[in-house]
Amino acid sequence: MNIFKSVICHDYTVIRAQRQPQFKTNGVHMLGVCWIANILTLVGISILYFLLTNRKNDVYDLLFEIHYWELAGRVGIIVLLSIIYLIAFAAYGGKPTFLRIIHEFMELDQESQIAVARKGGWYFYGSLLLFAVVAGTLFYFVKLSGY
Repeated sequence: MNIFKSVICHDYTVIRAQRQPQFKTNGVHMLGVCWIANILTLVGISILYFLLTNRKNDVYDLLFEIHYWELAGRVGIIVLLSIIYLIAFAAYGGKPTFLRIIHEFMELDQESQIAVARKGGWYFYGSLLLFAVVAGTLFYFVKLSGY
């Protein structure tokens, strides 16, 4: 079972442990949020790389171009992130896909189910934590250090 399916299984396990009557979980939405956080983390790491290698003019030129096309740049970024989210939803969002993933998950033994759910939780929460760390570091360098 891959890491993306394990996020869905993690959410299913949490919902099942809380004994809520929902059948379809928010695992697909969690997966879309992970993918968006991963993309933004890579962008943040790229910007940090340019700042730390004294190539901040490249970053400023890019930001100036986005500012020049201010509305188009913002709309473009929102559309790009929405497309990433929709790809996650298209790949793992259908009810037959969800049922197939959960059926595959339920066929595993108890220890394997715990390991798969834990792996999905680590990926989801790790992606969000890494994004927060990179965003905080970027904020520190740009605002507080005067880069």
